[in-house]
Amino acid sequence: MPGTTSPQLSFHDLGPLEVLRGGTPVALGGARLHAALSLLLVHAGRPVPADALGDAMWGERSPGRSSSTLDSHVWRLRRALEPGRPPGAPSAVLVREPGGYRLVADPGSVDSRRFARLAAAAAALLPAGRPHEAAAAAEQALGLWRGRPWPTVADRPWAAPDVARVEELRDQVREVLAEALIAAGAPQRALLELGSSLAQTPLRERLWALRMLAQHRLGRAEEALRSYRQVRAMLLDELGLEPGAELRGLHRRILAADPTLAGPPAPRVATG
Repeated sequence: MPGTTSPQLSFHDLGPLEVLRGGTPVALGGARLHAALSLLLVHAGRPVPADALGDAMWGERSPGRSSSTLDSHVWRLRRALEPGRPPGAPSAVLVREPGGYRLVADPGSVDSRRFARLAAAAAALLPAGRPHEAAAAAEQALGLWRGRPWPTVADRPWAAPDVARVEELRDQVREVLAEALIAAGAPQRALLELGSSLAQTPLRERLWALRMLAQHRLGRAEEALRSYRQVRAMLLDELGLEPGAELRGLHRRILAADPTLAGPPAPRVATG
C-alpha cells in the first residue's frame, strides 16, 4: 500500500548516485532520471511539486512541457525502482501527491539521512562523556561518504544549499571524531584523522586547535607551537586575520604549560 517501501531498496547519495535493490544495482536510465531522483532524495519524505521535477530534468529555461511528458518519466523511474509492481497498482515508493510526487523511503535506507542521524548522535555523545561511542558514530557516518552529494546536480540552484549543508556537516563530524579520539586517550589516531581533514579544509581553525591539543598530549609541545605559527601565518596571508580566541587561548596555555591540558592516559596495550 502507499506509504511503505521495500526494505530491499537503498539509496547511496553521498557521492555518485546509486540505488541498490537487494544489493543489486538499479539501472536508472539517463541524466534526467538521475536529476529527478536527486531532487526527490533532497526532499525525501516530502512532496516535490511537478514543476520542480520538470525544472530538475529539463532546466528552468527549457520550452514548456506537457504533464504527460513528466508523467512518462515518472513512470520510467517507478519501473526502475519497482520492477515487480503489477500494472495499475499504486506505487509504494514514488507516491502521487496533489501537485507533485513524494519519495517514500525509510531514513535508514538513504545515506544522506543516515549520515545526518549518525552525525547528531556523535555530537550528542561527546559532551555526555562518552567519547568512545562518539568516535564510533562519527566513523560510521564518515564511512558513508563516497564524495560530493548528488554530484551531477550539485551546482544547480535548487541543490547547492543542501549540498553545502551536508558538506559542512561532514566537516563538523570530522572535528567531532578528532575531539572524541583525543578525549578517549588516542591523540595519535586523532592526528592521523586531522592530517587528511586539514588537507581538504586548511582554514578551519577548530581543526588546528585539535591538532595542537593532540600534539601537546603526545608530549610534543614544540610541535604544537609550530602548528600555531603555521596557522597564524596562513590566516594572515589568506584572510588578513589573526587566529580566533580558541587558538590564541590554547597557544597561551601551551606556552604556560597549563596542567589542565593533560588528558586521559593512553590505553594500555595488552601483552601476551
